[in-house]
Amino acid sequence: MKHYLTLHWQSATRALMHILRQPLASLLNLLMLSLALALPLSLYLAVQSIEDWSGKLNVTPELTIFMEMNSEPADLAAVESTLKNHPKVGGFAFIDKDHALEALEARNGIAGMSEGLDGNPLPDAFVVKPASLQTQDLDLLQKELSGLPMVENVQFDAAWAQRLSQLLKLGEQLTLFLGIAFAVALVLVTHNTIRMQILARRDEINISKLIGASDSFIRRPFLYHALWQGLLSALLAWGMASYLIHVANPVLAELARLYNEQLALRSLNAGELGLLLLIAAFLSISGARLATDHHLRQAQAH
Repeated sequence: MKHYLTLHWQSATRALMHILRQPLASLLNLLMLSLALALPLSLYLAVQSIEDWSGKLNVTPELTIFMEMNSEPADLAAVESTLKNHPKVGGFAFIDKDHALEALEARNGIAGMSEGLDGNPLPDAFVVKPASLQTQDLDLLQKELSGLPMVENVQFDAAWAQRLSQLLKLGEQLTLFLGIAFAVALVLVTHNTIRMQILARRDEINISKLIGASDSFIRRPFLYHALWQGLLSALLAWGMASYLIHVANPVLAELARLYNEQLALRSLNAGELGLLLLIAAFLSISGARLATDHHLRQAQAH
């Protein structure tokens, strides 16, 4: 067992030293692989960050009824009576325009905003919770409420959330597609890299076979070379994605602040980083295994 572990340790260290002895060629190869990993990784982090942010928002479907500015208390009472008796209305709340203005001033830190205006610019409103969340029922309820007297507009407050959800699903599918495409690319690039190394060391391999070296002995240094290559490229991809997040977050935070929101892209957590390293190592070893097995089969055929 000790001898077995020693052989693996020697193969691992020699493979790493082989990479370090060719810094320029190794760096170019690692950059190519890390770029292939960084693109789907960055997209994954962007989608996950937006999903985390949207999960903190209130996305319960609601209809907001905005009354006309010249509506009278009798008009408000008529709308309230209709909402109480409407079978498609699960509940509602009245928002007085004076309270709405006070909340707007407090939220934006602007006291006395209406002093320079001719009265309160906000209308009275009702926030309605529908009894049914079916799309057809919501559309029908919106049309019915729009026809009530002195109602200026009925807004579906969760429509944006539904559009955002669809965009996030599209982002997830695009991330999956890019991940699969670049995973295949990683296997192919590693396969080609190891194949070139095998061709450069063909004589050494043939001599080793003549003196009785096993296939696993011949295969081992190439697998460890691929392992190091996969791990280092994954770490570089993580660094690229982290740098992109570091650069983008101040701009994104400034943009979100304009809408009184807080949004920031997150980096990989420890579990996700470990999974990335495992995937990169597995794909790289798979490419190396395909290349070495192909060469060994050809050698046995001859």
